[in-house]
Amino acid sequence: MDGGLRPGQAEALRLWEQALQGGSRSELVVVPVGYGKTVIGVGSFVVASEVAEADFCLYLTPTDVLRAQVFGGVERALRLVERPLPVRKALADNAAPQRMISAGANFVVASYQQVVAAPGIYQQICKKRRVHVVCDEAHHLGERGRWAAAIASMDSVSRILLSATPVRLDRDALLGARYEEMVEGEVVAPLLHVSMRQAWTERRILKHLNMQMKDYSVQLQDGEGRVLEFTASEMAELTDFDQRCVRQQLRWNEDYVAPLVREFAVTLQTKMTMAPGQHQGLVFAATTEHANHLERVFARFHPSLRCAVIHSGDIADAENDRRLRGFHSGRYDVLIQVRKASEGFDAPAVSVLLKLDAVFSREPVIQQFGRGLRYNHNLVEAENMLNIFVGRDPRLRPIIEHLEREAPLPAVQRRAGDDSSPRAASKDEEDANAFDDEDEQPRLEITDVSEAGDAYLDHTGRFIEGQQLTLFGGSVSQPAASMPAAAPSRAEEPVRLEVDVFDLAAELQQAVDFCKLWTNRAAKERSRRLAGIQNHHAALNLTYGQASGKRGTLSTAAEYRAKGEWMKRQYGQFLP
Repeated sequence: MDGGLRPGQAEALRLWEQALQGGSRSELVVVPVGYGKTVIGVGSFVVASEVAEADFCLYLTPTDVLRAQVFGGVERALRLVERPLPVRKALADNAAPQRMISAGANFVVASYQQVVAAPGIYQQICKKRRVHVVCDEAHHLGERGRWAAAIASMDSVSRILLSATPVRLDRDALLGARYEEMVEGEVVAPLLHVSMRQAWTERRILKHLNMQMKDYSVQLQDGEGRVLEFTASEMAELTDFDQRCVRQQLRWNEDYVAPLVREFAVTLQTKMTMAPGQHQGLVFAATTEHANHLERVFARFHPSLRCAVIHSGDIADAENDRRLRGFHSGRYDVLIQVRKASEGFDAPAVSVLLKLDAVFSREPVIQQFGRGLRYNHNLVEAENMLNIFVGRDPRLRPIIEHLEREAPLPAVQRRAGDDSSPRAASKDEEDANAFDDEDEQPRLEITDVSEAGDAYLDHTGRFIEGQQLTLFGGSVSQPAASMPAAAPSRAEEPVRLEVDVFDLAAELQQAVDFCKLWTNRAAKERSRRLAGIQNHHAALNLTYGQASGKRGTLSTAAEYRAKGEWMKRQYGQFLP
């Protein structure tokens, strides 16, 4: 059973098997980022096929990036689980749902958005097959949300929820998760909870973490001309609105931003020198304009770093995808993003983070840190260190508590009403738009910012006050500099077991491309041989439909190959 599984993965599948045998049909498993949720998800289908006679797995993800990662990880997951189960995998296609049914798929990876857009397709699959549903990043499934409603409408035989942060910002309960009544309210009761500390103890799962919080002395002037002075860590003394005003101004203040950018850049460049091609940086910006501004800051102070910006402002989705692929391939050193790489973004080379956005609630911040915590197996263990740079803020306290002691999860709040958003925004995310109301103007204006010292959480989990780094041309006591400069070493690959996985999506795409190739060639040759103006593609398709009886959209790879072969013969007939 265990094979190459991590202890928590093996325990999750063992407990899942017991839960199914005991009559449970929906359970939540909580594991930290980088622990291998895909292995647990795929393994849960293997167990459900044996215990609950499931014959179809619908694996759901919140993003297309994560959907592609899961699709590519099925083979490895099955090798680790070491239980024989023939898998015919396909990507969901709402435009042509018959393709995945006609091809005999028994493992379909879809996004939550696809299910919401066409719930009838997936309800029909559940009526015809015994479906096991895997809900990845399940914290998106608040009971009052549209995504949860669509999944609840499907008559599946079993369902497993996977998440690293199972508490939503709006404290809504998760669909299908069990809860226990406690003094403070209902608290989620997962089937298994693997802590970050346990993952660190198991080694080679998470990087060590060194978080530096830079404090600043801030001089403010109120609407009556009075001058106030305090440090950023004392900002909690201001009213909520004034805090948001000050924080928004700080994000654009060069005396605040430039030192953080400098520390980030120097740390990244040091690491890149020690292990070329193995280190990248990730920057969390507050808004699209802020991301563009930070790109200009990097170009001005650190032109040697190759930066890419991704956000949903004036950048097309195709261009965002191109830049993401470029970052993954190593064409860029730094990725500056706004809500595009905060979750489900797998990049083990990311080892330096700069947080300049407005998000400070515990669960989403830990998701952000998780983008850099994934272990890089191309480096020795001593070089697997994540350095995080952030301006000091009172809101960091609960996050520090979680990282130091992993405080218990808070209670949920079951409320009447409807919430159509996948995950409601927290109040601190409003910082980025503090001045949207024309009637509310900032009451405080920053007149001066100067450095007031650093504090940092080191890799042992100790919170240390005092100056750690020296800025602007001074000597730098760099956490990365103390690491041994050993050459990167690749861990030995485990023995690869043969698994029976057939990639229906790849087979179908190859058949479609083959059909298009010979249809285009036949149409081109037909237009050369026959005079007159006509649609030669339409003429060939009509003739093929009459000859074969196949009309409309084809469903299987075999049908596309057959049409391609027919077009190939037509092409040969048109040749002189």
